[in-house]
Amino acid sequence: MIELNITLLIQLVNFLILLAVLNLIIFRPIRGVIKKRSERLAADLTDIEQFNEQAKTKMEDYEASLQKARQEGTEIRNSYKEEGLQEEKKIVGEAKDEASQHLEKARSELSQQAEKAQKHLHKQVDKYAKLVADKILA
Repeated sequence: MIELNITLLIQLVNFLILLAVLNLIIFRPIRGVIKKRSERLAADLTDIEQFNEQAKTKMEDYEASLQKARQEGTEIRNSYKEEGLQEEKKIVGEAKDEASQHLEKARSELSQQAEKAQKHLHKQVDKYAKLVADKILA
């Protein structure tokens, strides 16, 4: 059975002194380390959230600038395409004009040669007719 005497009181005082000493030597520094670790963890989480937000903002800016560059590229490509089509029309038109000039020149030369050939043959018709008639009669 438990006896209530002075030794219980001494043990109680020893326990309280031991508790106070342990609190000063061990528990208080451990709680300080845990508190600093918690604060550092909270600060790191805040930094991570800020970094993620900055990364998200930069990614959105990058996507926007990329989209803008794509649009500008498309506009430039379309303008060059239009310039190319206009240049093509110009070159084709010039080629058609040149071809029609050559064709007209060739036709006029051909008609001149045909007229010369007819004139030359008309001059020789009498001669050939006489030769044919001589061969038939002979």
